[in-house]
Amino acid sequence: MIYSFSVLLFILGFATGIPAIAPFLRMRKIKEDSAIINGVVQVNDSAPSGLMTSFVGKTRHPQILYEVPDKKEFSIEVWDNSIYRLYRYKSGDTVEVIYDKKAPWAAYPQKEWDNVLRDLWTAGTEILVAIVLWNIGTVLHLPM
Repeated sequence: MIYSFSVLLFILGFATGIPAIAPFLRMRKIKEDSAIINGVVQVNDSAPSGLMTSFVGKTRHPQILYEVPDKKEFSIEVWDNSIYRLYRYKSGDTVEVIYDKKAPWAAYPQKEWDNVLRDLWTAGTEILVAIVLWNIGTVLHLPM
C-alpha cells in the first residue's frame, strides 16, 4: 500500500512539475536583462470560451497592457481559469509586469512567476515525499 502511494505521488510530482518547466525557463531568460513596470488588466469575457469549458469552470484570456519608457504600448495575454469563478485577474487591476529591456514585447506578469515557482516547489515536495515513503516501506520490509 505504501508503495502505491509512493508511485502515485511520484507521478503527481511529474504531472505538476513538467508543465511548469517551459514557462520557468522562458521567464528566467526574460529576467536576465529586465525592468519592472505596472500594467493594467483588461478582461473581455466571451461567450464561447465560457460555453466550451463550462463543465470545468470558465477560462478567460485577460490582456495586460503596459507601456515601456519610450512610449510604446504592448500587451500580454494570460490564461485565467477558475471552477468557482475566483479569478486571479480582474478588469482594471494594476499588476507588475517584468519585460526584457532589449525586447520589450517579451514579458510576463509577476503573478505568473510566483505561480510557476509554487508549482516547481510543490512538484519537488511531492517527489521527495514519494521517495521517503518508498524508503520507509523498504526499511520496514513492508510487502509490495
